[in-house]
Amino acid sequence: MIETVSLTAPDPGRGTDQLVMGRCWLGCDPERVQMVVWVGPVSACGPDGLATADAFACLDHVRRLYAMARADEIERDRPPHLADRVRGHP
Repeated sequence: MIETVSLTAPDPGRGTDQLVMGRCWLGCDPERVQMVVWVGPVSACGPDGLATADAFACLDHVRRLYAMARADEIERDRPPHLADRVRGHP
């Protein structure tokens, strides 16, 4: 099953999008404990099998993730006459 991430509404299965103290999974120092929000489940397959966990991110990284998702969405919605331009360039 593919999960989706909503940054505007609580996840129905978890019932909350509240900030909690924890580690940011998206680039901050892994030893730093700070306010984070749940961003979704993570599954990764490696040499020892499948590992799954809940992923959390600080608000700065959530904003960056949102901005990247919006930029990708805008690129997908570009009119066909602009589709031949290199992505991210005028």
